[in-house]
Amino acid sequence: MQVQSPLANMDIGIGAARRSGNDLVLTASAGGSIDAVIRVSAREVLRTIGMILSSPSALIFVLGLPFFWLRQRFGRGPASATGDSGERRTVDINKPW
Repeated sequence: MQVQSPLANMDIGIGAARRSGNDLVLTASAGGSIDAVIRVSAREVLRTIGMILSSPSALIFVLGLPFFWLRQRFGRGPASATGDSGERRTVDINKPW
C-alpha cells in the first residue's frame, strides 16, 4: 500500500496480521520503506467496514476486486485512477543510506 502524507510518501506492505486483545496488529513487511507496527482497534475496523459499505464507489471497488486484481496482475489498464504512470518514487525515511 502506498501512504502519502505531508511528511513523506511511503510504500508499506503488510507482512503479518494478528490479534492482540481487542486490536488488530499489522506488521510491515521487511521490504517496505519503513518498519512499522500498526494497531487498529475493533471500533476502527468496524467504522472502516461501515464506510466502505456506505460509499458507492468503495462498494463497487470491493465487488469488482477480482476484476481489478486480474487487470493489475496481467498489466492491463491504468496503474491507478490517480494518474500514476507506473513509476514509483520510493522514499525510505528509516534507511537514508
